[in-house]
Amino acid sequence: MQQAAAASVSFAGTSAAQYVRMSTDHQQYSIGNQKQAIADFAAARNIAVIATYEDAGKSGVTIRGRPALLRLLQDVQSGTHAFSVVLVYDVSRWGRFQDVDESAHYEYMCRQAGVQVVYCAEEFASDRGAAASLMKALKRAMAGEYSRELSRKVFVGQCRLARLGFWQGAAPGYGLQRMLVDPAGTVKGLLREREHKSIQTDRVIVAPGGEHEVALVRRIYDWYIHHGVGCRRIADRLNAFGICNAHGRPWNPQLVTDILGNEKYAGTNVYARTSRKLDADWQRNPPSEWARSEGAFPPLIDRATFDAAQTIRTHRTQFLSDEELLTRLGEFVRFSDVVRADEIDRAPTLPAGKTYSRRFGSIQNAYARVGYEPDYRGATPEVFRATRSALQRCIEETTDGLVASGHCVDISVDGTTIRVDDELVIRFVARMILHYDRRSPRWRVRWPTYASPDLFVILRLDSAFETPLDVYVFPRGSLVPGDDLSLSIRSGSGEPFDMFRFPDGSILLELAARTNVEAFDGSLSSHSSHRYPGDADSRPESPDQEQAPAAGDCR
Repeated sequence: MQQAAAASVSFAGTSAAQYVRMSTDHQQYSIGNQKQAIADFAAARNIAVIATYEDAGKSGVTIRGRPALLRLLQDVQSGTHAFSVVLVYDVSRWGRFQDVDESAHYEYMCRQAGVQVVYCAEEFASDRGAAASLMKALKRAMAGEYSRELSRKVFVGQCRLARLGFWQGAAPGYGLQRMLVDPAGTVKGLLREREHKSIQTDRVIVAPGGEHEVALVRRIYDWYIHHGVGCRRIADRLNAFGICNAHGRPWNPQLVTDILGNEKYAGTNVYARTSRKLDADWQRNPPSEWARSEGAFPPLIDRATFDAAQTIRTHRTQFLSDEELLTRLGEFVRFSDVVRADEIDRAPTLPAGKTYSRRFGSIQNAYARVGYEPDYRGATPEVFRATRSALQRCIEETTDGLVASGHCVDISVDGTTIRVDDELVIRFVARMILHYDRRSPRWRVRWPTYASPDLFVILRLDSAFETPLDVYVFPRGSLVPGDDLSLSIRSGSGEPFDMFRFPDGSILLELAARTNVEAFDGSLSSHSSHRYPGDADSRPESPDQEQAPAAGDCR
């Protein structure tokens, strides 16, 4: 008790900022309730609240989409803040991060800048003792687990409703419309674009749209099946007729493909073909995990017509070998004045650009297979080739070093991302110099918004585009996804990102190294021991032990 009392800190007479956040799941966590609880806490301790950072209707699973928290962290790190305490209602309002270390990291960033984060509704609100730290870590884990469990329950419930024939998506697409029904199945009315149900027990079904839209969907299938008109030509024909799509915009081949390939036009409700859990990336689910409901709503075309369209679509690309795809692409790049992904989509003798990306990892890989070097953001082929070579050398050196240290390394198809020990995802990019003006050369930086890695490695190249100047290693959460930033040549001059700068990629070997962790009884945890090549006990068990690869064979 004396130790706990000694660890307690008094904030009387200090200035504080309050951070409040509300998602859409709990009304007891409303912004007003949080502010009132924080005000009572501050008044009882003579704390003056001078600033408010508010994220209303924001999920706490990730820092993305939470501008108030990002602004708070930026203000704290800038050193211009006038407060020394941040008051938060409880641990869950700070965030339900799936990695407890991420939650602790943002709190540590504040504490490192001299700002203490205090949770008003927790018993350890102003306690810095060991027991409080342990309880705080437990609360962080519980907050993250709550989101995971809630996400799982919501997904299972949505799949169950989809199997019953109820619509779980947003806009149903061209030729279809959403209808609101009560629990007894009685139609209550039409749901227009951006409208949602207001009663939880109500459900949404799909019905055929206007007669002219239904007729056009059937005409698209007729053109495609009986007249041999491809998706590009169908889109051009519709645009020439002045017909707009469901959003009032011109048609493109992908929209036509969606109509020809979606079972909803045959009356089948299909859900969960793709899914996204919390802040993870979207992933394609195998057909065995789809939620299906045959005859869920009146079909616009019969099943035989839909199956005929699928047969044509399958034979156009699936049975083309890699050699045939590359041969067609090689002829295209030799005789075309403009080589771009949209031009590939328009070419009648070529499949869509996505087909090349799916087969070869990326369209750039397909270009390389046919000996074509595209113009990369205005760079010459020589510069593009030198940039790519420098990036490949960096990735190979890092991969070889990790394998030599006993790590298992998997490389993505496009060769820009590696996964270490099936745990750590590292993505590499090379950045060329950009002269915004004569005095300030810079390098562009943007955190990837799709397939977000754990570490984002940026290789800065000099004006010759061959020699790497240095390496920046950004952990997840250090950059705002999607925002364009720039790195200055004036390294070491107080630049905000200097802490992430390293002379070479050897820092990645240190970051990936395993560390022995003490258990509560003081012994070393068996789960944290290093793994070495040839050490069979250090590798996970394989169903077929004879075929389990050694650590050095995982690339």
